[in-house]
Amino acid sequence: MYVTDTHPWLWFLSSDERLSEEAERIFDSAEKGDNTVIVPSIVVAESIYIAEKKGYSLQMKSIIEDLEISSNYTIGPMTHSILKGITNDDRDFSIHDNIIVHTAEEEDHKIISRDDKIQKKAEVEIIW
Repeated sequence: MYVTDTHPWLWFLSSDERLSEEAERIFDSAEKGDNTVIVPSIVVAESIYIAEKKGYSLQMKSIIEDLEISSNYTIGPMTHSILKGITNDDRDFSIHDNIIVHTAEEEDHKIISRDDKIQKKAEVEIIW
């Protein structure tokens, strides 16, 4: 299983060339049902905001509806243990990145991200 950061997910949804080949391979594999990508709730919220503010031509309502019925993508909830983890974390992540990292670390999932700080400080494998 994989946990996605915001930009890789948006770049996949919008076919943006900034998405790495490896990240694209993972998302394509999830589309085929070969693996699962967890989209943390904060990533969904950030995506809605970015899509509206940056003019991405994405239908976020439709994407969220698809997430609800998908077995290959799941929305990662903000759990009590994630909240406890971020209050005890001293790695200097933004609140958004801290939630993404703790979502992955809780179950030892890989993170899809090109974020330098996540790549250096997360305690799970990073895919980019």
